[in-house]
Amino acid sequence: MDMGILGDIGLSKAEINVYVSLLELGASTSGPIIARTGMQNSVVHRALKRLIDRGLVAYVKRGKDRHYQAGDPANLVNYLEGKKKRLEDILPELKQKQSHAKEKNETEMFLGKRAIFSLLNNLIKDARTGEDYLSFSLIEPHNDEEVIRFYNQHNLRRRERKLAVKVLVNEKVRSIFESHYSRDLLKRANVRYTSFSFPQGIVMFRDNVIFLNWQDDPFAVKITNALMAKQFKHFFLDFYANEKDAY
Repeated sequence: MDMGILGDIGLSKAEINVYVSLLELGASTSGPIIARTGMQNSVVHRALKRLIDRGLVAYVKRGKDRHYQAGDPANLVNYLEGKKKRLEDILPELKQKQSHAKEKNETEMFLGKRAIFSLLNNLIKDARTGEDYLSFSLIEPHNDEEVIRFYNQHNLRRRERKLAVKVLVNEKVRSIFESHYSRDLLKRANVRYTSFSFPQGIVMFRDNVIFLNWQDDPFAVKITNALMAKQFKHFFLDFYANEKDAY
């Protein structure tokens, strides 16, 4: 029988040996436990004390001798549940400490279509309902069928996660968009058209700003910075508010 799981829940090797020996011996003084485990007297007694503290071993005193007995093995589950409860109690404090940590500042580059597809999919992997997903779409038309298929699938993933998607598209490529994507998809993506020439291919999600280029050798740059993301989102929403829903 693999007793390693007992170590996984926090018991030392000495505690495991003593506990298992007591299960096999039944009620016993320390002598037979020492003989059975082959451990030193002091080590056995320290292990017994810790097991008693954990509620896994009890004893009765008969004269001068203590007779130890292992508790019901089901108590191991209770012991583990107690540890889980204590952990849950301190989780709010741990999360608070995390929120006060220094803001993350990071820049990453992704080369090639496959790397960009993975970037965009991972971006929303753990997205929560109602989170904003904002995008300045491409201003230069392209006819890459693989990219078009990806965006159709990516839109479905955004819908499944119920993200608050908003997309601004330059009027210059309206006909291209409408030939590649269904009106239903464009409507669900809350697409609006504008004549303003904005920087092409920018996605804003959480504290991330992603610059996309699908021309020639595709690449993307992801910048993670809370202040920068906030500024880009305000810039986007100012323009978005001035345009009307297209569908």
